[in-house]
Amino acid sequence: MTLPPLLLPRSPLALLGFLAATLNALVRVAVAPLLVAPLFDRVFVQGDFDALGGVLALGGAALLTGALALWAQDALLGTLAARTSERWRAGLYEALLKRPLTRAESSGGLAGRLLADLREVETYVQFGLGTLVAESLTLLGSLAYLFYVNPEATLVLLGAALPLALTLTVVGRRIEASTARAQAHLEAVSAHVQEGLAQGEVGRAFGLGGFLLGRFGPANRGAARAQTERALWAALQTPLAQLLGFAALALLLFVLTRSVRAGAMSLGEVTAFITLLALLSTPAQLLPRGYALLQGARAAAARLHALRALPPAPLPPPSASSPPPRAPVLQLDGVSWRSEGRTVLHELNLTLRGPALVALTGESGSGKTTLLRLALGLLEPSAGRVLLAGAPLGAFPEAELRRRLAYVPQHVTLFRGSVRDNLLLGRELPESALWEVLEAVALAGALRPRGLGAPLAEGGAGLSGGQRQRLAVARALLSDPDVLVLDEPSANLDEASEAVLARVLQAQARSRLVLVVAHRPALVRAAHQVLVLRGGKLAPAEPLNV
Repeated sequence: MTLPPLLLPRSPLALLGFLAATLNALVRVAVAPLLVAPLFDRVFVQGDFDALGGVLALGGAALLTGALALWAQDALLGTLAARTSERWRAGLYEALLKRPLTRAESSGGLAGRLLADLREVETYVQFGLGTLVAESLTLLGSLAYLFYVNPEATLVLLGAALPLALTLTVVGRRIEASTARAQAHLEAVSAHVQEGLAQGEVGRAFGLGGFLLGRFGPANRGAARAQTERALWAALQTPLAQLLGFAALALLLFVLTRSVRAGAMSLGEVTAFITLLALLSTPAQLLPRGYALLQGARAAAARLHALRALPPAPLPPPSASSPPPRAPVLQLDGVSWRSEGRTVLHELNLTLRGPALVALTGESGSGKTTLLRLALGLLEPSAGRVLLAGAPLGAFPEAELRRRLAYVPQHVTLFRGSVRDNLLLGRELPESALWEVLEAVALAGALRPRGLGAPLAEGGAGLSGGQRQRLAVARALLSDPDVLVLDEPSANLDEASEAVLARVLQAQARSRLVLVVAHRPALVRAAHQVLVLRGGKLAPAEPLNV
């Protein structure tokens, strides 16, 4: 995939930037015939000093126009780079949020790819694209004028350009390949950094520093090797271009001297010719750098398109019929789920009717979390159906399904912001509704002195583990769901906090179906029904406190 698809939605900005670059190039090419040639032929050779003012005025106007064109070029392409990155950051972030839950890519690695590759493209658009356009047009325009003045000398110049172009193509391919390798290694580096930082006190408690550094080291060294390789190839471009340019210049001077001696060129034309040659040194130096940026951006663009093409998590096809009336009834009808050739859940048939508190237990790896994700519609069954209130999940619009099914994961996600922000998550609800759910989870008393505007650090720092868990439950209850699903909510709580949580869930089970994965005794004892998952199959239900 090439770069144009990245820029097409902003094509008016790109077009204006190209026009400004074109004007900039035309002005630079016109300086020699409009200013240099008349200055030497009319003023210095013919002695017409009265023409000096007009020549200088024309040259000054050309230079001012060129300066304004250069400013417009950089401003327009800089704006194009910023807006392209803004649009693609949003689109890629949305695509990552929709990716399947079972994908193996590290979130840190994907985030690193998004930011690093977008920066590569942004740098090219802002600094390389205008350079390639303006310098290429300057080169072509200069060659056209040179050919008009002296075809023989121009052909010599073109003959020298062929090995230069071949050399730059080979070097550019090497840069593109090393850039792709460097980006892959940097993605791994980002993943290892996030993994190590996420360990926190656990990593220090278990002395994992050496282990984590050992995993980080190869990726870091690989990135350094690939970046060094890219730098070495990029550093080779300009010296090669200069060496070939100097050789061509020596040959050109020989041809020009012979033309002057034969009377085929005037002194002003020779001076203009040499001036354009001097101006061509700028494209000779900048074009290789712009080409190097292009190769890096092409590799980054291909990776960005691959990232955006990640398939979203499958959802049941929407039904044309209206969703059924609300009822706290969840059914699994012959549900199976397979992953990587292994059957995790085997033809589960289950009907759960609320109001009730149902505990799901089983050994680690028995498929409990997978069952919850299927029940929530976050995974699609390999076989069978999941029904809510007697209707397949596909009968519900996505927003309605998320309102009726609420989820509290094992690892609570709390964002940097206020308590209110973490409860609402962008929704608009009256403050009384927030205090109502906080009362329901026995958290209002602890939070009332600080208020809903009290700041929370990332991860909910400042709250206890039990308070963080109950805040997540309160957030889920704001939609007044028919079914509340929790994945091991007491795993990291002490006995006192677990007892409070158990009372909260028992209270909620009076008006809705509460399905909770539980291992700890307090939650299991609090349940009305206990399901045991063994080998991907459900053991008979065990009634407890009905």
